[in-house]
Amino acid sequence: MNILVVNDDGYLAPGIETLVKAMALFGNVYVAAPKEGQSAKSMAITIKQNINVFYPEPIVGAKHMIVVEGTPADCVGVALKAFNVDFDLCVSGINYGHNVATDIFYSGTVGAAREAKFLGIPSIAFSAAAVPNLEYLFDETVKLMDEMKESELYVGPYVLNINFPKAHVAKPLGVKITKLGKRHQHSDFSSTKDGLVFVPNYGVTHYLEEDESDIKAIENGYVSITPLSLDNTNQEAIETILNHPS
Repeated sequence: MNILVVNDDGYLAPGIETLVKAMALFGNVYVAAPKEGQSAKSMAITIKQNINVFYPEPIVGAKHMIVVEGTPADCVGVALKAFNVDFDLCVSGINYGHNVATDIFYSGTVGAAREAKFLGIPSIAFSAAAVPNLEYLFDETVKLMDEMKESELYVGPYVLNINFPKAHVAKPLGVKITKLGKRHQHSDFSSTKDGLVFVPNYGVTHYLEEDESDIKAIENGYVSITPLSLDNTNQEAIETILNHPS
């Protein structure tokens, strides 16, 4: 099994080391990671300039590794050309910071997984609380992957978005298949007196979440697995528009 590992936190992030170590138990691991952190880059790709790369000593567990001066989605495309390997799976992460609810529209971690899926590779995005050295991450990732590989849960017209519980949880209580929550992270802006500099001020808008949401799952100590569709078409809206009186 050939596995491509990517992330958006950069090639020196501890989360990617954990993911590589876990995936090495299941196949041949190839790593393509950005040189710098690329959070909130979504599926952005580089189209008007060249992309530089270098080949460092691979992370322990990886056969080969490339570092890309580009976005997480760039990493996927560059990896396919550089490694010239038919990949059976792409895994992205482990991101230090959850990617739930509307985060998925901004996340470079999810963006890289979706890019891989668009290119025909089954894909999974992994995210966890922004806490270094969560002791259970390696063991729980291996456990999840073992179950998903046996059932081929990651094979389908979707990307699996996996989030481990919030930081106060010592160990996950189990796994829940979830839907996206409603919480929205956003930036309001303040400007300098001359109006030439705008400073982002991070904020979060919370909503009453449904029990089936990814937000509720991670708050209650469970691993959340949300299948993300690649088709954003609102089918109900099509029917409404077609039946709208002219």
